[in-house]
Amino acid sequence: MRSIRSYVATKLSVLGLLSIGIWACGEADDGGTSSTGGGAPDGTTTSSAEATGTGGTATSGAGGAAAGSTSSSSSSSSSSSASTAEASSSASGGETVGTGGDPAECVKGQTKGNQVAVIGESFIAATHGITQQIEKQAKANGSLPQNDRYIDNSVSGTTLANDQIPSQYRKAAENGMIKYVLMDGGGNDCLLRGDGDGALAAAKSLFETMEKDNVEKVVYFFYPDPIGNNFSSLKSCLDTLRPKMKELCDGLTSPKCYWLDLRPTWNGHNDYTQDGIHPTSAGSIATGDAVWEVMKENCVAQ
Repeated sequence: MRSIRSYVATKLSVLGLLSIGIWACGEADDGGTSSTGGGAPDGTTTSSAEATGTGGTATSGAGGAAAGSTSSSSSSSSSSSASTAEASSSASGGETVGTGGDPAECVKGQTKGNQVAVIGESFIAATHGITQQIEKQAKANGSLPQNDRYIDNSVSGTTLANDQIPSQYRKAAENGMIKYVLMDGGGNDCLLRGDGDGALAAAKSLFETMEKDNVEKVVYFFYPDPIGNNFSSLKSCLDTLRPKMKELCDGLTSPKCYWLDLRPTWNGHNDYTQDGIHPTSAGSIATGDAVWEVMKENCVAQ
């Protein structure tokens, strides 16, 4: 009997423990916070949200260390995916790095002297000092061989109208090599004829000829203010012509035209002229340097 009672007591004890275990499981299910794969043995609870990376939900339940390892692995996967996404974004239209650069890098030493024409009247031709200063700068910059020269066809007393300055261009272009033109024009049209509109019409026709000849770029440098009361009518004509000629130049695309107003260069420098119009040696150097800066900034005859 004693053996039977002992046996029964053992069975009841086992049944009781099973009941307690079942009740405990029920409480865990109803408690609100659960792990995806059961409670962690160390008493901590890893939520499915915390253990979820880009690769899905990490399953804990193999011990605290295992759960931590799974979360770390998932975080690493998430970080890796983020890095991949950033790289993909960068490659497919996000922030672009190292794919552009300057699209029109200027290369020096590609221009020969017979590819550059200088045309105009006595502002250039009186001493040709402006052309000489530009050539000096070009040689120092490695843009013109030391023994080479530009084609300077400028002639004193000439006008844009009556086909005088335009004929200087055509003569230079006979070799079929002209790519760049450095010019003034309109001063004598105003001084001798008082005809700024005639100069403007002639310039339009000249630029059309240059386009047909595939001239690439023009630098048009326009006069400083004349000095002296005897040039009031000349100044008035130039003031009227200047914005019109600038608008024409700025609007060209073939050839591309770069406008240079010499007034800021000359203002305050009466030593740049002796007669109120034509440049002295100092005026020629200052003008040549100003023209060269425009050439350098816009890759003209470099």
